[in-house]
Amino acid sequence: MWQGYATLADMDLHPGSILQIDTLLAGIPGMTGAHLILAEQPALVDCGTQTSADTVRDAVTAAGLGPTDLAWLVLTHVHLDHCGAAGDLARAFPGATVVVHPRGARHLVDPSRLVQGTHALFGRLSPALGGLEPIAAERVVEAADGHVIPLGGGRTLRAVWAPGHARHHMALLDEGEGILFAGDAVGVQMGGGDLYPSIPPPEYDVDAALATLDTLERLGASRLYVSHFGAVDDPSESIDLGRRAQAAIGEAARSAHARAPGDQTALRVAVDAAWPPDDALRTPEALMRWMTFNWLDNNVLGLQGMVEREAAAL
Repeated sequence: MWQGYATLADMDLHPGSILQIDTLLAGIPGMTGAHLILAEQPALVDCGTQTSADTVRDAVTAAGLGPTDLAWLVLTHVHLDHCGAAGDLARAFPGATVVVHPRGARHLVDPSRLVQGTHALFGRLSPALGGLEPIAAERVVEAADGHVIPLGGGRTLRAVWAPGHARHHMALLDEGEGILFAGDAVGVQMGGGDLYPSIPPPEYDVDAALATLDTLERLGASRLYVSHFGAVDDPSESIDLGRRAQAAIGEAARSAHARAPGDQTALRVAVDAAWPPDDALRTPEALMRWMTFNWLDNNVLGLQGMVEREAAAL
C-alpha cells in the first residue's frame, strides 16, 4: 500500500521552485496534482481528496516544511478532488491560512452539503474520495478577484476569478515567475493525450468558461499547470484548444437539447461528434483515468444541467 512520499526525489521539481505532487487519487498516478510553491512563505495550490491527505502531507514534509512552515493553502475551487484534504492538512499545518473564492468559503466551514451532493453524484465511488473535515472560519480568507497572496521576497500569487467549470472557480498567477495554476478552467490531460474539457454538474456555464479563457490568455503566462494533470506544452496553444473544444461542445449540447429536450443519449452523440474525445484518450492509461470516476458521463450531466437551466430561464 502507498505510504506517501519519503524523499524530495519522489516529486517533480519545475522552474520557479514549484513541486508538483501526485496526490495518487484512488491510488492511481497521474490523476490529480497539487502544487507546492517553495517561497519564503510557502503555498500549496490545491490538495486533492481527503483520501490523499496523508500522501500530500508526507510530500510537503519531504520538501522540508515542518508543521508551522506552510503559510498558505490555496484552493482553485471546492470540488472534493481539489479540496477534500484541506481540513486534514489545515490540522497538520496549523500555521496555514486557507484561501478560497468567496462562494466556496462556507463549504469549508460547514462541508456537509458539499460532501452529501458529491457522494450522491459519485455513488459507490464515493469512498475513494472521502469527505472534508470542517475548517475554522477564522482560518479561511475569501479571495476577491485580484486578491494578492504574499509569498515573501516580493513574490506574490494573484487570484483570478475563473468561472465556468464552477461559479466558485479561480486560477492563481505566480506573478514574478509567470506561472499560472489554471485548476480545471482550461481542461484536463490524463497522460498521452490532448486536453479535454471538464464539464461537471451542477454549475457548468460555457459562456462563462469561454470568457474565462480569454481572461487567462491575456495574463500571458509562460508556464501553465492544470490540476489533472501537470504542465501543458504551450500555454497559449492549450488555452486556444480549450476555447475551441468548449465552444464546439457547448453549441452541440444546445442544439441537441433544442431538438430532443432531456434526451441524454442524443446529447452525448452530438457532443462526441462535435469534439470527439479520442485524441484525449490515446493511451490505455488515459482511458483508465477517465473511466475511473466516470468523468465523461459527468460531462454529459454537466451539459444537460446547463441547457436545462438555460431553457428554464427563457
